[in-house]
Amino acid sequence: MFRRLFLTVLILAIIIAGSGSIVLAEENEIEIAFIRATGEPYYQYGSQAAEVAAKKLGVKMVVYTSNLDSAQELANVQDAIARGCDGILIYAVSLSSERAAVDTASKAKVPIFFQSGYHTDLLPLSAGFMDNSLKEFSKPLGIWMAENLEKGKVAVIEGALGRGDSEAYTEGFKEGLSQNPNLEIVTTISAEWNRQKAYEAATNIITAHPDIVGLFVQNEDMTVGVASALERLGKLEQVTIVSQNGAPYGLDLIREGKLQYTNANPPSIASVMALRLLLGVVKGEIEPGHFYWAPTQLISKENLDVTYRWDASEEEIEQWLNLPLPEPVIPPPTL
Repeated sequence: MFRRLFLTVLILAIIIAGSGSIVLAEENEIEIAFIRATGEPYYQYGSQAAEVAAKKLGVKMVVYTSNLDSAQELANVQDAIARGCDGILIYAVSLSSERAAVDTASKAKVPIFFQSGYHTDLLPLSAGFMDNSLKEFSKPLGIWMAENLEKGKVAVIEGALGRGDSEAYTEGFKEGLSQNPNLEIVTTISAEWNRQKAYEAATNIITAHPDIVGLFVQNEDMTVGVASALERLGKLEQVTIVSQNGAPYGLDLIREGKLQYTNANPPSIASVMALRLLLGVVKGEIEPGHFYWAPTQLISKENLDVTYRWDASEEEIEQWLNLPLPEPVIPPPTL
């Protein structure tokens, strides 16, 4: 009787111990929040690549969308902290909203890694920043246009103003274009990263300046709208377009001869690398508070075989997980 009772107790103890170890494993699973500024394709491809990478790394990921709303962004950060996320990977809505996000995460001792929106004052409080020099990113587009157009009128279709990135892109493009004094920027119009608004902006530009020879459109989603407007107006052959991002539909425009040159900043590989860096901070393997350059690539019809696609396959993402991590920029830039 005693022997049977002892065996029963022993078996129950083993089961409880085993159950406890299972619960412990679940509790110890790392969870990362990916907070994207909008649901636009750029951010979708970034979060999708990060989700694939997280799964391969044995990490749980929850995705939030802030819809370009600072209050929603802060609510997303707070929710991620409340649910016990171990780290936050974020495309911030604006430079001003970053302060609230980093302050909230810092108080909760949750590492937060920013993709874009670099701010030197916030770097020490963050897990890290990955970004481009916005002026330097758009400057080669201005240089290319300066070298490939002899003379004439040029216009700029900007994204949303107020965050600082659109303004910096315009400044960098102008700096590059200035290498050819025979090219003149006659107008800049904000289309707020919206395809339909870009269509309307291009229509207005052609109406005001029917002899325009060049357009800098600050992302390829807007470029789709611009190309449609120019095609409808019979101006597609006349106007040379340069843009940014290297999106799948942007590469299609290059193949079709509707877009001549773009600077790609693939959100896919950038998000995978940012995730790996954040995980290193979470695990104590990487020192927080560093700046990293995001990968970029200049693309024309001559080099359409892009190494890092936005819509990367699982096999490509798995290869990225085996690439060396980006090195921190020391000292960090003063962008």
